[in-house]
Amino acid sequence: MPLSTSAEHSKGLMEAVSQITSRYPGIHASAGVSNVSFGLPQRKLINQVFLLLLMSRGLDAAIVDPCDAQLMANVRAAEALLGHDEYCAEYLRAFREGKLTLAAA
Repeated sequence: MPLSTSAEHSKGLMEAVSQITSRYPGIHASAGVSNVSFGLPQRKLINQVFLLLLMSRGLDAAIVDPCDAQLMANVRAAEALLGHDEYCAEYLRAFREGKLTLAAA
């Protein structure tokens, strides 16, 4: 459900992911994230941040645009910060391959 109609929609999904992953350890949770930004400007920004928030709640798979370089760089950083990337190996590999881009200011 779109965030533009109620903040409860995004909060509800975050809470659901938290409850499911804590109640059933080892379960995998996935979601499509782009519906949350429907009708809002700068949809990519909302989608990117929402994905990171969901990851912090236990989401481990998402339907996203893998060609969005900034989103993928954010995911790599989040994986390292959440302790899902031992010794930051994947983050470092992505850096060496030139995949850690920053959005232009």
